Amino acid sequence: MTNDNTSGYTTNLDNEMATASASMGSTFSNIPECYVSKSGPTRMLTAIRYGKRYMLKCLKADYIYTPIYRQALQKEFEIGLQLEHPYICRTLGMEQVEGLGSTIVMEYVDGDTLENLISHNQLSAELAMKVVRQLLDALEYMHGKQIIHRDLKPANIMVTHRGKDVRLIAFSLSDSDAFCVLKSPAGTMGYIAPEQLEDGAKADARADIYSLGKVVHDMANATHSRMLSRLAAACACSDINARPSTIAQVHALMSAERMPVRLLSWLLSAAAVALLEFIGTTLYRHRTIQNNAQASATEQISASADTTLTNGGNQVLDRSCWP
Repeated sequence: MTNDNTSGYTTNLDNEMATASASMGSTFSNIPECYVSKSGPTRMLTAIRYGKRYMLKCLKADYIYTPIYRQALQKEFEIGLQLEHPYICRTLGMEQVEGLGSTIVMEYVDGDTLENLISHNQLSAELAMKVVRQLLDALEYMHGKQIIHRDLKPANIMVTHRGKDVRLIAFSLSDSDAFCVLKSPAGTMGYIAPEQLEDGAKADARADIYSLGKVVHDMANATHSRMLSRLAAACACSDINARPSTIAQVHALMSAERMPVRLLSWLLSAAAVALLEFIGTTLYRHRTIQNNAQASATEQISASADTTLTNGGNQVLDRSCWP
């Protein structure tokens, strides 16, 4: 018998596991394992149904019957189901899959993790800026729904092969005020905000902004971008009160960083236009002077010819004067 409460709480695990809910019309086929968490309870697989590929996420065999991990998987599903954004991997449903148990079904993302792009020197400065902008959009959307990711890192950021767009993944540690279970501080060392390591810490947008700063720092090192380095330092400030508190403030920082570049570009464009105008005006004046000089010379020659004809030139035309 299952309980309809959120967070995956059940009163009878055996009955729930025995009651396989109907899948979305057909079973999955060709289900290779593509990722197994080294320290966590989950694993990832790809699968095909009706010719379309999906991503599946389920618990490892040793954790399938452990209530706390089942609750965590259910919580991840319920949070993912709330997120409909172009830069966030879509959660499609949760099903009982033979041999896997309760399984989250997600869209398949054809791409690489940001971690792989960085490690293989495949991240350009232009792509890094695009990733930052799209991450900000995704996080702003999540925070608007009062959801904190809590595990932002390069391994949890996908970049598609086609279009080079971001897909934010892995919501197993995500949290919001709508849930009353699994509230302990969580994250990955090296990316988790320092205040989250304290007892009783509560995550808010500033925790994600700190993690974002660490991710931006990784990209800045890979692309040698000073602008990204300054943005990373501001976001990953260890003092929570000195750190941007909203994604809107991070957007403002980016705009301020880009302003000198935009100003220089504008000045260069203005100088180029002014130079072209000066050259055009100079050429016009020079040509006008030349034309005026030629006209004056022509008038002088014409006047001289008229004078010659008047002072005796008529005799040549008078037949009576011919010998």
